[in-house]
Amino acid sequence: MSAYQSYFDNFFATLPMSRTNFKALGTATHLAVKQADLGAEFSAHLTALQAALDGFDENLTGADESTAGDTEGFRAARTQWLEFVDDAMKDHVTPRLRKLPAYANFRKYSKSKLAVLEQADLLQDSKLLLDLYTAHASDLGQPGLPAAARAAYQQLVNAQESRGIADAAKSQARVALSADWLKLAQALRRLKAQLELRFEDPKEVYRFFDFGKTYNAGRKAAKKARQAAEAPTE
Repeated sequence: MSAYQSYFDNFFATLPMSRTNFKALGTATHLAVKQADLGAEFSAHLTALQAALDGFDENLTGADESTAGDTEGFRAARTQWLEFVDDAMKDHVTPRLRKLPAYANFRKYSKSKLAVLEQADLLQDSKLLLDLYTAHASDLGQPGLPAAARAAYQQLVNAQESRGIADAAKSQARVALSADWLKLAQALRRLKAQLELRFEDPKEVYRFFDFGKTYNAGRKAAKKARQAAEAPTE
């Protein structure tokens, strides 16, 4: 659905405001219509709006959370793995295999070549390097090297999987954030439509949607957060 169509269908769904302000708008509208006592035909709309407000958490920040922590975890595991590869090359592969044909295969997966690969290619080529460690363990004179390499490589795999899980959780958070916003937007749109059936003058409809309250609510929320951050801790 294009942005124009979304705006045409329900402009509440595309309002450029914070979650705190959007909930403040819905709360103010609910109160204004309820106090106006416009009749039974508004009861269902007020109930739906209240349900949408109850299910809307203005404090949710899941969609805005940075993936830096998971990225740092992968970078650390990547660095450790590349250092392992470099040490293995210098301490075991080069001294023992330099004059053998197998050395050319190890050179394909040196630290410098692995370091420039994207994540997926790094994991794939590193797995091939593990096979080389296993195949030439006896030639290297290091029977424990394959196991040590697998352990270092597994840390890289675990870090990548952890980041994938985190990214999936953030995607789900974005869907949840969007879903409760759209539910509140729908309740506001339907209430506005009912108001338009009651009032001929658009100004009479507009007065139930006090966008000024969103600005004030945003300032109060920011001030409250600032005060909490500045409050002395015991």
